[in-house]
Amino acid sequence: MFRPLLIAGAALSALACSPAMAQQPSFRLCTGSDAGNYFKAGHLLKKVATSLKVEVIPTQGSLDNLDKVTKGECDGAFVQSDALLVYSSRNAQALSAIERAGVLYQEHAHLLCNRGSKVDRVTDLTNKNTVAVGPDGSGARTTWDAFVLADKKRYAPVQVDARSGVRALSAVADGSQVQCLLWVGALGSSYLKNDAQQNGDRIVLAGTDDWDMGKVAKDARGKEVYGYSEIPSGTYPRIQPGGNLYGTKAVKTITVDALFVANVAWIDANAAAYDRVLRGFAAAKPAIAELVTPK
Repeated sequence: MFRPLLIAGAALSALACSPAMAQQPSFRLCTGSDAGNYFKAGHLLKKVATSLKVEVIPTQGSLDNLDKVTKGECDGAFVQSDALLVYSSRNAQALSAIERAGVLYQEHAHLLCNRGSKVDRVTDLTNKNTVAVGPDGSGARTTWDAFVLADKKRYAPVQVDARSGVRALSAVADGSQVQCLLWVGALGSSYLKNDAQQNGDRIVLAGTDDWDMGKVAKDARGKEVYGYSEIPSGTYPRIQPGGNLYGTKAVKTITVDALFVANVAWIDANAAAYDRVLRGFAAAKPAIAELVTPK
């Protein structure tokens, strides 16, 4: 009568030790604001990477993410590619702890200025101007810091302000203390389409296409960090410059890649799990692309 119990016990033991039931490592993914695209993209990855636990963590932005990944507080992160440039200028050795896993999508540097500021391009900014770039570690602040690293003579004299979001838009619309704001992200965001366009009578987009930046700002591999593109005419009708006859004009911009990076120590300790993370990332990319496609 003990034989059935022994067989049942052996079966339960085998089931408990099977790969499907074994404890899988979790993957802590640092993203950004819980209202932003990085956070949303993290949940799209979590949705398809069902073979392991993905924990999506909101953060202060790209530099905060790199700090957490290098310290082992997160296993991977979404960051702007120019954040690697800024972070390496502060802690070059730390980047050896990070592996690039892929590109999410392309982001544009949007410069919004008071219509009376006479700033048509980022190169028009002088020491008489103040630009809202957000708090340290935010996407816009990171890009601004990269601008200064690449061309101190041109950009270091420009005053910066830590305001961001709707507060920054309000300050630029007023124009007395802050004349412009920098915002970095995919085209068609609700912040630009809704919040910024509500101030369209006072605010206008200026070009960020400083062609010297591409020649100077390079990553550890010697490759250019920035690309060049444009915000197509009609993307944000109320805040784009008017066309020669009618409609609006395209606005030339600098672009930066949004990257997926991971902690090398975690990869080395969890090679099979990392393969599943990468498969999940590949599977999520169409949905992530749809997320940032202007509607």
